Amino acid sequence: MIKSTFYNLSDDKRNRVLRAIMEEFAASDSEKISINRIIKRANISRGSFYQYFDDKVDLVEVLFRTLVDMNIKDAYRALSESDGDILALYNTILEIMIRLSRDEFYNSIMRNLCRSMYSSDSLVAEYMQTRFRGFDELNQLSHCVNRSKLRFSSDEEMTALHQVFIAVLRDCANRLYVLDVSAAVLKEDFNRKLEIIKYGALL
Repeated sequence: MIKSTFYNLSDDKRNRVLRAIMEEFAASDSEKISINRIIKRANISRGSFYQYFDDKVDLVEVLFRTLVDMNIKDAYRALSESDGDILALYNTILEIMIRLSRDEFYNSIMRNLCRSMYSSDSLVAEYMQTRFRGFDELNQLSHCVNRSKLRFSSDEEMTALHQVFIAVLRDCANRLYVLDVSAAVLKEDFNRKLEIIKYGALL
């Protein structure tokens, strides 16, 4: 669990710790993450590290939260400018993914996260299986979708629809960051899948 002492740090010190965590994930698969390297980069003591985090799995959460915070405004803007269009939301998320892939530093982070996600003994897999409960910011995005544009509006159906989109995006992430599929090919395939979701597969 990320402790309140971490969020109560000065902006400068908290950003220094965050940068050290991001640099470690950019350089290593999650099972090779080193607390010693992080505290050296951040210029903090090992005792201070454990005042901020319980263990290395917390580092996965703080990294995910940082990536969400960096990009959440673009997602809200897409919904605002499209009158809550869910397709505009997920198109924007794909564009964010592509933008990150064009930055060598963030591409390295995303590549290592994606590789670790499919490894049963990685920190990322452990986090996703035992601790991940979603993020309030992402849950709030769902409430901004205009349900009047959809054929259904119940919470259960909305959850199922988001799960379908997320499955498509996870496949995109693996192909983009791990398999190095080009952005053009990825967009074409993504749009094809969106058309299937939009219109359905049956006559």
